[in-house]
Amino acid sequence: MRARAHIYASVAAGGAAYAATGSPAMSVSCLLSGVLLDVDHLLDFYLTTDEPFSYKVFRAWCHEVRWERIYLVLHSYELYLLLVLAAFVYRNEVLTGAALGMGLHLLMDQLGNTVLDKRFYFFIFRYRSGFAKSALLAGGKVKEAGK
Repeated sequence: MRARAHIYASVAAGGAAYAATGSPAMSVSCLLSGVLLDVDHLLDFYLTTDEPFSYKVFRAWCHEVRWERIYLVLHSYELYLLLVLAAFVYRNEVLTGAALGMGLHLLMDQLGNTVLDKRFYFFIFRYRSGFAKSALLAGGKVKEAGK
C-alpha cells in the first residue's frame, strides 16, 4: 500500500475520531499510528539490504519486492490484538486512537497488497516461513506489492 493512501486515510480517521469523541489525544494517536506504522519498513531495509539509502531506492525495494527477507515487526495482527486489549483494559484515549489507526493501516495493507500470502500479516506466519520472500508471496508471484 502506498504511503500517500495511508496518510489520507489516517487524516480522515483522525478527523472522524475527533468528530465522534472530541478527544484531540485519540485523534492524534489515530493519525500517527496509521502513518508511522510503516517505520518498520525502514528498519527492514537497513537490516536486510546493502543498497545505499535514497528515497527512490527505498520505494523500489518495497514496491518492486526486492527484499529476500522481511520482518515488519509492527505489521502484525498479534501486536494489534495486544494493543486492542490494552486499550480495552486501560480505557485510554491514546491507546484507543492508536488501535484505530493501526487497525485501519493493517486492513488497508491486507486488502491492497494482493501479491502477498493472505496470512502475511500474522507475525507467526512470517516467523514460521523464515521471513523468506519465496514463502510469503501469494503463489510465488513477484510483481509490485504496492499496486
